[in-house]
Amino acid sequence: MKRKIKFIANAVKWFDRVNGNTYHSVQVTRCSDGKTIYCPFTYGYGSHYQYTALSAMAENRFLPVKYRSDRYCYTYERESNYPILWNVSEGKKKECIANGKEV
Repeated sequence: MKRKIKFIANAVKWFDRVNGNTYHSVQVTRCSDGKTIYCPFTYGYGSHYQYTALSAMAENRFLPVKYRSDRYCYTYERESNYPILWNVSEGKKKECIANGKEV
């Protein structure tokens, strides 16, 4: 089965060396109409950016009704043949903050 990309998620991560904390921000764009959700600069390490993005997608009704709760939003990707293209990069603090703000 061929993978069809429905969403593009751009995540920027920043590591605060002084305090040892990791932060991220995410932009999610729906390919069908170009609408974008901005998830602001927030604390979270590892793949927490995925949870942040999926929760925002559920809140903004980008996901089908079945997946709009925090409990099921993670299963959306697996059950829908991974329709989200994740672009993850390490950046500076100002890049991370700018990624989460609407221009």
